[in-house]
Amino acid sequence: MVREDQYNSGGESDHRSTPGESAVTDRLVARRSEEIHIRNFDLNQAYDLTIEVRDSRGLVFANRYYLTPGKIVSELGQLPAGEYEVQVELDGRRQQTTLCEIDETPERTALIEVGNGTVSATEGLYR
Repeated sequence: MVREDQYNSGGESDHRSTPGESAVTDRLVARRSEEIHIRNFDLNQAYDLTIEVRDSRGLVFANRYYLTPGKIVSELGQLPAGEYEVQVELDGRRQQTTLCEIDETPERTALIEVGNGTVSATEGLYR
């Protein structure tokens, strides 16, 4: 993890934070989690996966993925905190839909797992 006081974008100024400020920044960065976490547990099979996420007004996120064996994908900064319907489709055949409360914590991350020809969509990285 790169702390704010270690990063220099190459511009004229080099932001230096105070020790207390750096500790707060590190703690905030360490607590941030992705909104969608996708895992292919199958070690021998690749899959096509489509994800659509809707809130009460309609579609807010959609993407297609080609998941090679063992691949992990994270979507960060795509969705504001809220309640969403998450629909996943594996290889154009298997579908699952679930409601997820999504925010910046691991407990409120949409977890999509594929493997052995199946797909699951649940809320939370730690179950």
